[in-house]
Amino acid sequence: MRVALANSCRFLGGAEFWQIRFARFLQGRGDELKFFIRPGKFSELVGSEKFPAATIKMSSDLDALSVFRFYFALKDFGPEIILFNDQRDLRLGVLAAQMASVPLKVQRKGWSYLKGSFRDRFYYRRLDYVACLSDYIEKLFTQKLGMDKSRLYHLPNGVELERFCGADGAALRQSLGIGHSEIVIGMAGRLERQKRQADLLRAAKVLIERGVKLRVLFAGEGRERGALESLAGKLGLAGRAHFLGFVDKIGDFLRSLDIFAFCSEWEGMPNAVLEAMACGAPVVAANIPGVKEIVAHEKTGLLYPAGDVNALASRIERLVGDRPFAEQLGKNAALAIEENFNERKIFMGFRDWLEDRLEAKR
Repeated sequence: MRVALANSCRFLGGAEFWQIRFARFLQGRGDELKFFIRPGKFSELVGSEKFPAATIKMSSDLDALSVFRFYFALKDFGPEIILFNDQRDLRLGVLAAQMASVPLKVQRKGWSYLKGSFRDRFYYRRLDYVACLSDYIEKLFTQKLGMDKSRLYHLPNGVELERFCGADGAALRQSLGIGHSEIVIGMAGRLERQKRQADLLRAAKVLIERGVKLRVLFAGEGRERGALESLAGKLGLAGRAHFLGFVDKIGDFLRSLDIFAFCSEWEGMPNAVLEAMACGAPVVAANIPGVKEIVAHEKTGLLYPAGDVNALASRIERLVGDRPFAEQLGKNAALAIEENFNERKIFMGFRDWLEDRLEAKR
């Protein structure tokens, strides 16, 4: 198969790393692929991985010039399938793909925001299928756009289990001077308002006032880094909150944690939570669609109302005070990921589905 992977995001997040891993998988199966991307951190990663790529400006959703740039790049490659990621690359690329007569047009939809507006209907009418990360996203398309279920494919995120074999967090803890008696709480993800890392900082302040000795680690980059560092200073967390930026060895980061927190106010199905669970980290996560499809409260993690800092602090304090319970949650979580979210199996099923849909188009 000849596959075009479109992505208009300039930063690195779960969806971008998913595309990289899926691209490797496709290449391993003998498929030909090319990325159609916007200049930025993601395009730099694609380049470092030596994938073929066309870099397109994509300055706005209504950039007619970028539609034609997209069109000429697609005509040059001649893909049989194009897989969109974000709304901007969908709006620009689906028109270009239609002009270039790309047979199969699919979006991997992880963002749970959908208005059902005229604009949404205009673009999704030109798309063949949507691969939805969660049941909640599937319901959005059926309820807001009246989309037939035959045009939806359930594509949950998964975990590349091999990545975490041999991961060890001892060196990271040592490099930060973390003592044996300190509790390490961490969160991974883009530093954006949606992710609500500020809630974890405020919860850490509450816990410290209750006598908990802790450190807070953040893995990831984003527009909110400066504001979050400033907030940490105002809360008196200097020396206790560490912003590590992009972390290449995420397994080592996750293994360094006593507790993984996830505070986002909305998600499709967060890779960060899946990976933390795969590493056996006890998870405290916001009770939002997408998250509650993978975290079973009191069984594989603890859920709390999104945005409730006191509830977040109380859930963390419970795990600090009951280490056997926390360890059991982590063991249950790792087993659940192995059984239900093996990424290679998910990739194989998705590729087979794409091949079947493509054959039906021929």
